[in-house]
Amino acid sequence: MPPRLIALMLLAMLLVACGGAPAATPPPPATDAPASADDTPALRPVTLAMSYIPNVQFAPYYMAAAQGYFAEEGLEVLFDYNFETDVVQRAASWPVDNVAFATASGTSTLLARQQDIPVKTVMTLYQEFPVVFFAKQATGLQTAADLVGKTVGIPGNFGESLYALLAMRYANDLDESAFPVEVIGFTQAQAVLEDKVQVGIGYGMNEPVLLRQQGEEVAVLRVADVYNLAANGIVVSERLLAEEPELARGFVRAALRGLQDTLDDPDRAFEVSLTFIPEAQLGDVALQRQVLIESLPYWHSPLTDAEGLGFTDITIWQRTEQFMRDAELLAGPVNVEQAFTNAFLP
Repeated sequence: MPPRLIALMLLAMLLVACGGAPAATPPPPATDAPASADDTPALRPVTLAMSYIPNVQFAPYYMAAAQGYFAEEGLEVLFDYNFETDVVQRAASWPVDNVAFATASGTSTLLARQQDIPVKTVMTLYQEFPVVFFAKQATGLQTAADLVGKTVGIPGNFGESLYALLAMRYANDLDESAFPVEVIGFTQAQAVLEDKVQVGIGYGMNEPVLLRQQGEEVAVLRVADVYNLAANGIVVSERLLAEEPELARGFVRAALRGLQDTLDDPDRAFEVSLTFIPEAQLGDVALQRQVLIESLPYWHSPLTDAEGLGFTDITIWQRTEQFMRDAELLAGPVNVEQAFTNAFLP
């Protein structure tokens, strides 16, 4: 196998797949709070269940920790890394195991509420759905019509990649015969590079970055530009919101300060993130820096310029719920207005 393909395969294993399965057993949770002096009030430990391994795409939370914003809210936040389906259930079970918060997508919140799991999204990090269709530039991929007749590789029939595939068909009235789909595992970048498939489904800040690093010109079709879906944010149990609303407000306030710092100074945010990521899971530092840079545009929008960072757009959630029902991902209607709230934003 050529050396650059070997490198590509190793790098691909280190990239985040928001809402996908972790690629390795996570390390012990990291903490944001330094040892306190005897006269300093004790911080309250709470756990943030995160839906992947330590990664630069958690930079806003790392910044909130390192800058002491969580501590200013009286919190010692423990980072615990797991599967997305697990983190939602763990947050719903609060105060069991002290998991107060979780990172999860809006689609996961809707699915959870369909199953009577009492959680809400209280802060949206990704203002645009980050999954994309990508290919070598020579394929001419620009619109959904360009997918017709091309072989598309997908990690598996689950999670955000599946929702991206279904949303692309849904928005363009394409049926399953329009283009063949192959399940290829988490090998999308090398599969496209080796021409095993013509198009891959992955994350905008991940696989296309990998291919460009290998010297390949890449065409990208963003799902958000075709049919935007409710994406990743902070999920909390209804019980916590009812019994300890100030806990939620304090956490969100600190997290958004970390997000603002990350947007203002990505270089500083990257250096801070490195202190939370074990060296064995870091991989190519230059690549990871670019992953962070490519993530930034997803975290703010004209709407957040008007409403503030972390804002959740009801229109996107309504369209997401409608799509998920029509695609039979949801068995019936879910009350969108009860699935999220902006009441805990500053």
